Amino acid sequence: MSKKFMVAVDGSENGFKALDVASELAKAMDASLTILYVVTQTRVPQGLEHFAQVEHVAGQEEWARYLTGIGEQIVRRGEARAKEAGVSQIESQIAEGNAAEQITIASTSAGIDMLFIGSRGLSDIKGLIVGSVSHKVMHLAQCTCVAVK
Repeated sequence: MSKKFMVAVDGSENGFKALDVASELAKAMDASLTILYVVTQTRVPQGLEHFAQVEHVAGQEEWARYLTGIGEQIVRRGEARAKEAGVSQIESQIAEGNAAEQITIASTSAGIDMLFIGSRGLSDIKGLIVGSVSHKVMHLAQCTCVAVK
């Protein structure tokens, strides 16, 4: 039986630490590794309209493409780290929506055996102890979850 691992990355230090742990274990167990990034904010947030205009991403479609591009950069960086760690089977995905829900959906639909996530991401103070996304994922996911600090 082949092992399937997934790591959710958001560009944070803890997200990349989770990737490093997942990569190490995937290499040791000859498991496949899926790197997932979730675009959570597809509308221009209030207060950033000026930034969006200056960067020429004023429209909602342009803003969504801009954020997806950031996700693609984070995923490519993750792929490079995983390859450098010796992982041979790497796949990446970008999803859109609520991070905890999309991570759970992606891991379930892919039949993931073990899911890795940073214990704290880029969110605000509400997830001070354990990040709100990682907390929700650990409760919703149907597979083994590893939160990395």
